[in-house]
Amino acid sequence: MNITAQSPHLVTVKTGPRKLLTGNAIATLAVAVWVATSVAPVLTILLGALKTQTQISSDPLGLPNPLRLDNFIRGWEGVAVGEPMSTYFMNTIVFSVVAVAASTIAGTMAAYALARRTSFASSFFERYFAVLYALPFLAVIIPLYSITGDLGIRSNPAGIGLVFAAGWLPLTVTLMYGFFSGFPLDVIESAKTDGASEARIFASIVMPMSKSAILSNLLLCFIYAWNNLSHTLPLLVRPNSTTVAPGLLLFTAQYSVDLGAQLAGMLISILPLIAAYALLHRHIMESFRVGSFR
Repeated sequence: MNITAQSPHLVTVKTGPRKLLTGNAIATLAVAVWVATSVAPVLTILLGALKTQTQISSDPLGLPNPLRLDNFIRGWEGVAVGEPMSTYFMNTIVFSVVAVAASTIAGTMAAYALARRTSFASSFFERYFAVLYALPFLAVIIPLYSITGDLGIRSNPAGIGLVFAAGWLPLTVTLMYGFFSGFPLDVIESAKTDGASEARIFASIVMPMSKSAILSNLLLCFIYAWNNLSHTLPLLVRPNSTTVAPGLLLFTAQYSVDLGAQLAGMLISILPLIAAYALLHRHIMESFRVGSFR
């Protein structure tokens, strides 16, 4: 870095190209490491899904020779003690859709209501939801097991989806509260002047203008719901009510494991997540770019 004094009142700071190149090299290296660590697990699963059991054990990172596509057939059909993967998929879809819809709708409405108020109660409940999300699930698993049994929703994917939505609700409120805190009030006041009700303002103005943030939260909730094991494993106890994540555990027995079929099942299970991200990634990038209205 060179400092050149051009006048008694003007100092010019010049940054050398070497320091700039060093910064770019470090940033490029960091991105390359992040990409490698993200792609490596998926690549390992893909290679294992195309190998025999012996090849997976002896050379887990080597290329498959020959290709074993029958792993995907066994992975989709499931194991003798479980249900077909199609049953797990349907249960997971029901569980995820109910969880995402309930938490997104209720959380967005609650966050908007809290952000529109400046009272002590609004501030208290905003912090309450933030603290509530930090509550570990294991602290409430026994009461939830008892309550879901009393309500008759245990082993019901839709019912347990509502339980998951209740646990995800604090995070939705916290995320959307930060977004709504910077919402332009002049837009709302103009709509009120025209005679629009709060419900009309929320449905016709707030929701469309908050689409990117809502869809980002929706995708995040969907990813966690689809991969969820903490709620589904202890609360969906009947084999025909199991979702994908616990269903993949059935490929592992006490003394053996069909690793090829299990890896193929894992690869099949992440396809909906890839499809969902491909559809919504533009909105996620938009929400990151905008951040908030402030």
